[in-house]
Amino acid sequence: MNHTARTTRTASEDLRVVVEHWEHLRSLLDSATPDVWPPLRPGAEYLRTLDEHDAAEVAAGRHGQQLVTTRHESGQLYYACAHCDRVGEGHEHPVRDDRGPGQLAELPAPLRLHVADAIRTVEFVLASLADEIAGDVQRAAVAAPRRPGTGDTIADSLVLIAAVDAADPQRWHYTMGDRSAPRAAQWLLDRLADRPGPCRSINDAHRERITRIAREAARRVERTIGADRRSVELTRPCPWCGGALIMHTGSDVDTVVSCATGLVDCSAPASFNVDMRRREWGTPEQLAALYVALDAAEKRKVEADRRAQRAEARRRQRAAARGNAAA
Repeated sequence: MNHTARTTRTASEDLRVVVEHWEHLRSLLDSATPDVWPPLRPGAEYLRTLDEHDAAEVAAGRHGQQLVTTRHESGQLYYACAHCDRVGEGHEHPVRDDRGPGQLAELPAPLRLHVADAIRTVEFVLASLADEIAGDVQRAAVAAPRRPGTGDTIADSLVLIAAVDAADPQRWHYTMGDRSAPRAAQWLLDRLADRPGPCRSINDAHRERITRIAREAARRVERTIGADRRSVELTRPCPWCGGALIMHTGSDVDTVVSCATGLVDCSAPASFNVDMRRREWGTPEQLAALYVALDAAEKRKVEADRRAQRAEARRRQRAAARGNAAA
């Protein structure tokens, strides 16, 4: 059975990437925030615990010692703590009253500028795209009377209709209201699905523009949170032909391992991807069988190296023996 992963997504899928991963992206703004995607790597939990410990120490009026070299007016060098000018052990230094909030270890974790840039860029391009599409297909909002007369049923009805029209979730607002990236992405999704509302159907040119910009927005989000598609060469070669094994991963595709050698020169019992011209292991059963074969090939290699070492040792012994006999 051929398990071929799609290499392209639809515009709707790209927009859903923005909607579903926006909170993961925003959680990366603060470098101490643990709620990121993909999950934390081994060891990151330990580092986060240290950060929390340091924050607790500062909150309790203590801080870790950080020695710096200071030159006295006389020219003599001496050491002092960077936070309180004292020298001593551990987390027992009281924070001095004359230290302002701008001192080291008293500031919140810095913002990650590349994350802030990604948020600003994606939000701007999607909101601008929604402005452009809405300008073409969205009808004007119902205008309420400026001075509704008391008891005027027609004016009262117009006020109600205008309020309902303004609150319609299918209406895009150019200035006021929610203009976030998820809101813009969801509004564009509704246009692609031709949901009923105060809008005409979009045309092919609109769809092409949404597709192009949604693709770039999704890539920017995934690249920033570390969930983009990647291809990494494994350290061990193919057990059947010795070719390079490549692992392909991503947030929207299943993990696939392929052999770079191809069909003709590789005899691996794996599925053949006709489009990519490569053998692939894609299902959990296939991947498990591949790693079993890799372990077996490594054991064979280790045993072959040992036999070669023993044969070389015996050869040297025989050569030494012949040398002794000749002497």
